[in-house]
Amino acid sequence: MSSFLILSLVIISLVGYMAFSQAKESLKKSIFNELNMAASLKREELNHWVFDQSQVVLALARIPEIRTSAKTLFTLDKSTQEYKNIQTSLQTSLSAFTGKNSGLKEIFILSRGGRILVSTDASQIGKYQPLVQYSDIQSENQNAFVSNFYRSPITGYPQITLVDQILDQEGKRLGLLAAHLNLDRIDEVIREQTNLDQTGETYLVGNIGSGLSNRYVFIASQKLGSEEFPDGINSAGIEQVMQGKSGESLYRNYRGTPVIGVYYSLGNKDLGLIVEKSQAEAFIPAQHLASYILLIGLILSGFMAVAMFFLGRQIVQPILAIVKTARVISQGDFKQTAPVLSNNEIGLLAKTFNQMTGQLQIYYHQLEDYNRNLELKVTERTQELEDKNQCLIDTLKELKQTQSQLIQNEKMVSLGQLVAGVAHEINNPVSFIYGNLDFASDYGKNLIKLVEAYQNTYPEPGEEIEEMIEQIDLEFIKTDLPKLYQSMKEGSNRIKQIVLSLKNFSRLDESEQKRINIHEGIDSTLQILQTRLKPQSYCPAIQVIKNYDQLPLINCYPGQLNQVYMNLLSNAIDALQECWEEQNQIYLSQQPQITITTRVIDQKWIEILVKDNASGIPPDVKSRIFDPFFTTKPVGKGTGLGLSISYKIIVDKHQGQLKCSSKIGEGTEFMIKLPIVRSELG
Repeated sequence: MSSFLILSLVIISLVGYMAFSQAKESLKKSIFNELNMAASLKREELNHWVFDQSQVVLALARIPEIRTSAKTLFTLDKSTQEYKNIQTSLQTSLSAFTGKNSGLKEIFILSRGGRILVSTDASQIGKYQPLVQYSDIQSENQNAFVSNFYRSPITGYPQITLVDQILDQEGKRLGLLAAHLNLDRIDEVIREQTNLDQTGETYLVGNIGSGLSNRYVFIASQKLGSEEFPDGINSAGIEQVMQGKSGESLYRNYRGTPVIGVYYSLGNKDLGLIVEKSQAEAFIPAQHLASYILLIGLILSGFMAVAMFFLGRQIVQPILAIVKTARVISQGDFKQTAPVLSNNEIGLLAKTFNQMTGQLQIYYHQLEDYNRNLELKVTERTQELEDKNQCLIDTLKELKQTQSQLIQNEKMVSLGQLVAGVAHEINNPVSFIYGNLDFASDYGKNLIKLVEAYQNTYPEPGEEIEEMIEQIDLEFIKTDLPKLYQSMKEGSNRIKQIVLSLKNFSRLDESEQKRINIHEGIDSTLQILQTRLKPQSYCPAIQVIKNYDQLPLINCYPGQLNQVYMNLLSNAIDALQECWEEQNQIYLSQQPQITITTRVIDQKWIEILVKDNASGIPPDVKSRIFDPFFTTKPVGKGTGLGLSISYKIIVDKHQGQLKCSSKIGEGTEFMIKLPIVRSELG
């Protein structure tokens, strides 16, 4: 009985704990969703508000009368009456805008030296305006929050400044049209109710510290920090968001209270949005549920214990007798029988048990004989099947590896020999031409000097010579001949660079691993594919955007990596040309692009991203793109081995990673990760 009670309590405790854990986990996910939604709505509202103000400033800057008057103002003397008239007219126009738009606090025009020429605040005219941080409207978009909060050197309050450049006809900057925003609206957005119960809190946090020590404070329209926390605030969420990270977590807030919170980094400019809620309030439903389960379980256990006590007195003794007999039979004595102590169901159970014991004795002997034969046959067949399966697996694996390796080796040897041969054949005549251009240029200069000397010595040439001078346009030859030699020299140098790219791509003499610059291999491959990037009759020119980080040299097989670049870039070009060839209206309004990004991750990996803006890869095709011989190209245009071989080169040969991500209608991105330091190459 005591064992039953202990077991019941243990089970109830486990059920209560599991219910609490499940409820807490479900609540955590629900609250994270709620906080993320609240933070996302506030972030979007801030984004839209700042974007709307930028459009107002941009529209103001594009008004022809204001832009023309501003350009004229930069060219006039400040003491003239015309300068004062234009200044007054501009101030009136700008003041009208601030009166109609509550989001603009001050609009002013700055000279290139930083002096205020015109301002809606007349007291600021003629003063120097130190724009510590500002946002050029041309470089911003609606998807990124213009988070240029900074401490105003004049007022000491937080400030956002939007500017548009005023340019002359040659594109040189004459000055700026700038606007300080009225940040009261940002306070309203942050303080809006978000249905986060009593302990919900939303705030903006920023870093006003120096480069040596950070100081995190609350940010509002009229102050930085708070009187309650004069030395700043800090928490795990604040630390994360100030490092430019966004996420969600359980942690202690700036008051030391355990909270569940989400944090968003706004623009990577030392500004973050944080939404938090107390854990004590958030997990109250889970605690109540666990308490109810424990209470109900304890009551049920008490009732069951009382019932089991009375029931056990009637059935325990006969059952114990049957159990004792069963224990003896389990040891192999099938002659034992259970005593029949009553005529009720337990007595019937004892009789049935005795009958079963007799039948069991017969079946036991039959089963022993059958098991001996069966075990022998199963052992023999199992061993035979295992031997055959292992042989087939080893053979198939060896065949696939041999087949892929043979195709790869043949392809690379043929391509490398062809590229190296072409580069060698071109290099000799080009070197000859390039080396003689300097001599030819000197000869031409000497001949021109000789003609000039003749002209100085014989200023009155004969009629025949004058006709020839006029016919050959001697003056033009004297000015154009050096340019001609320089153009020929640049062309020869360009051919030498192409030859060098071909030699770098083939790398026939580098079958062993060596330390190389990743960017050289990518640039060499792009040089070879240059003709495919040019505009076609059915597709505009493909733009290549290179976002190169500073990478260390890594130990690798250069020729094999070049093959990977060639496969990925060729596939991207094929995908882009296919989209535009199909005349899809979605893509005709865009420009085909390939973006190549390199960066260092955690000082352990080099990451190479190759992204296109084509139509993307369907999910059913994406799951098979690294399978050998799988291709979606027409017969004769692809072998289906390019990505399979690339995967083996990156993963097996270089201990790296090769992954693909794609969205229909947005494009495809391949990610290559190579270790900076590895124990041994494959």
